[in-house]
Amino acid sequence: MRFLMKVFAISLATAVNAQSGFQCNEHGAIVTIADGTVYYLGKNCDAAQKGGGTGKWWLAASALVVDIGGQPVRLPFEIDCDLPACWLDS
Repeated sequence: MRFLMKVFAISLATAVNAQSGFQCNEHGAIVTIADGTVYYLGKNCDAAQKGGGTGKWWLAASALVVDIGGQPVRLPFEIDCDLPACWLDS
């Protein structure tokens, strides 16, 4: 029974990772979240959304936030790319 539970947990984690994730590139990162939204994060703390819209991104309390058009979204996972430490300007 424990074996079946482990197999189920691994299958579920794999399905979630297939729906969301990130890809590093020379300009920053491309991030896809589970609902299919794609964000482009730049090394100058700039951000864009596939299909239109630009904004910025920053780190906040163990999270990464992307703000496109005044609509901040907290990303549900860490992005391990060569990105600077961007912080929200107060």
